[in-house]
Amino acid sequence: MDIIVRPAAGLSGELEPQPSKLHTQFASALALLAEGKSVIEHPLRVKDSYVMLQVAEAMGATVKRTHDRWSIWGVNGNLKPAQNVIDAKNSGTALSLLTSIAALAPMITVLNGDTQLRSRSMPVLLRSLHRLGADVHSTKEDNSPPFVIFGGKLKGGMAQLGEVSPRYLPALLLPCPYAEKRVELSFRQSQKNPQLEPILELMKKAGVEVSSRGKKILIPNRPYHAFSFRVPQELAAAAAFIVAAAMTDSKLKLRGVKSVAGRDIAFLEVLRMAGLRVQTSKKSFVVEGKQKPRATKLNLADVPELLPMIAVLACKAKGKTLLWNAGEARTMKSDRISAISRELRRMGARVLERHDGLLIQGTTKLKGCEVDGHEDYAIVAALVVAGLLAEGEIKIKNGDAALRTSCSRFISTFQELGADIRYSV
Repeated sequence: MDIIVRPAAGLSGELEPQPSKLHTQFASALALLAEGKSVIEHPLRVKDSYVMLQVAEAMGATVKRTHDRWSIWGVNGNLKPAQNVIDAKNSGTALSLLTSIAALAPMITVLNGDTQLRSRSMPVLLRSLHRLGADVHSTKEDNSPPFVIFGGKLKGGMAQLGEVSPRYLPALLLPCPYAEKRVELSFRQSQKNPQLEPILELMKKAGVEVSSRGKKILIPNRPYHAFSFRVPQELAAAAAFIVAAAMTDSKLKLRGVKSVAGRDIAFLEVLRMAGLRVQTSKKSFVVEGKQKPRATKLNLADVPELLPMIAVLACKAKGKTLLWNAGEARTMKSDRISAISRELRRMGARVLERHDGLLIQGTTKLKGCEVDGHEDYAIVAALVVAGLLAEGEIKIKNGDAALRTSCSRFISTFQELGADIRYSV
């Protein structure tokens, strides 16, 4: 279904940001490999995270699922695959985690995905797993799925990984406790990505204490044990609501975020650099409009997935905004740099595409028109906000299915806040 968005004078109300998708998926993968019953509370219940539950069962785990709790009885590293062809659907994170898990399976595994996922080249992931001793191969010259993994063991030991995208670190760390030798990973640069520390904390909950020292990460040979984990809520997951509220005559309260960590730190810093204010208290965060963003240079290295949303914000800043160091955005669910620049130009924005980001000249009066969501929830979410700030109605094609992969209540939440958004067949 298409999505129809009309301009919004303002939004009002409260919401709870959704739980972290990365932490839901990673915790599910840990629970599969661990011994005994692990409990994951408050998981994100969307298509991308359900993939990991389905795979856990296919790999020999027992899964019991209720509305707000997943219980997983793991296999203690002794995977028992019921099938050798696994579908990661549309999730790149699930695919990377499954590739590393399959290296431990006692058989040949083929990992596939939908048309969009099969177009995503992942040479860095495959090269890094090779250096850890995994026998992993792409069936295509561009290193995109399907992948074939000849499992059975992971050699481990010292591995020089050079420069690795932070989004692949969870997958590279995940199987290391089951390697034949203690693993020592060496990188070209110090690993200080904001999403690394929460992942290391989760591994510690499962009994594996990882040591991160500058350019090196050391993982002991110690199997995961059962754990209990409550998935944290993320402010960054509510980026669309925060930006929309800040740019309209609104007052929005966000409840339930216990602490600011991981990518939330980077997200709030980007907003601060762009001139937006998010008020904090012990129990909530508050966003008030009408705020005036400022043109500036924004390094999106830690949050490249948010480039589309920040691009919409930049359209309303007076002067030139440079979004840079976000080259990874080209290899996510879509080429997000190309996709959002094309759609914003349709709406009248002055956007120049660069190899690692965008140069945007503001301020722009965005015009209502028909745009394409590129089957990518981040593009759809950004275009919804653009529609709320535009003059006239916009229609977003290929939007509904994309939202269901990562944020199923996106449209209904905006409607509850007073936005004029609806579906159109």
